[in-house]
Amino acid sequence: MEIFLYIVKLIMYFIVYSFLGWVMESVLKTYLQKKPVNSGFLYGPFCPIYGFGAIIMFLFLSGFKDKPILLFIIGFFVLSLWEYLVGWLLEKIFNTKYWDYSENKFNIKGRVCLMNSIFWGILGVVFIRYIHPFVMEKIDIIEPGYLIFLTVTLSIIIIVDLIISVVKLNNININLEKLKDLTNTIKERLDELDKKQINKENILQVVEELKYKQTKIKRKLLRQTNRLKKAFPSMKSDVMEKLNEFLKEKKDNIRKK
Repeated sequence: MEIFLYIVKLIMYFIVYSFLGWVMESVLKTYLQKKPVNSGFLYGPFCPIYGFGAIIMFLFLSGFKDKPILLFIIGFFVLSLWEYLVGWLLEKIFNTKYWDYSENKFNIKGRVCLMNSIFWGILGVVFIRYIHPFVMEKIDIIEPGYLIFLTVTLSIIIIVDLIISVVKLNNININLEKLKDLTNTIKERLDELDKKQINKENILQVVEELKYKQTKIKRKLLRQTNRLKKAFPSMKSDVMEKLNEFLKEKKDNIRKK
């Protein structure tokens, strides 16, 4: 039972720090972009990278609580390695670079940079000496039954959010392919119109219907990608580059309509 409760607390730490990480990033990006930003990959108020990072700090840095300099150095390297690993995994799995520090000095393939690593080192010290003891104290006073219920409920919410986020990301690819097909079909119909002298009205009607479908898909793609662009201003991916090229000429017209 003790081991089970320990695991439940670890999961709750992950959830709490995922939420606090989301708050920190969203507030910072909202300030920098001068408009509300829902940061992170998920739609809900959670950034799992901070949850996992907090667990890593808790498990690997707790023993250095009374040695702040050593704590800073270890946090500097361990959390930088974690950020690099997450960036690499996201690039491999989703073919997308969600952050890019290439313009920052002393960066490694744009996935980590010196400025962020210093921030991770400072955060490691603050987290182990002040933040985690406070959070741990508050979680320890929650009755085990309520803690288990709360942890399971929030875990389900995050898992559902993850599934929805992945599906919606995949839908961007699907809609982009639909947009390409529609554009090619419209081009074929217009070529057909130039060649034929009959059924012009029917062909024009079909073209108008196809253009209407095209506009609807473009609107949907803009909605799907705008949040990600706000959350990850430096995000780079083949899909986003193709989409930006595809929508460049029509974006203003779509918004006016």
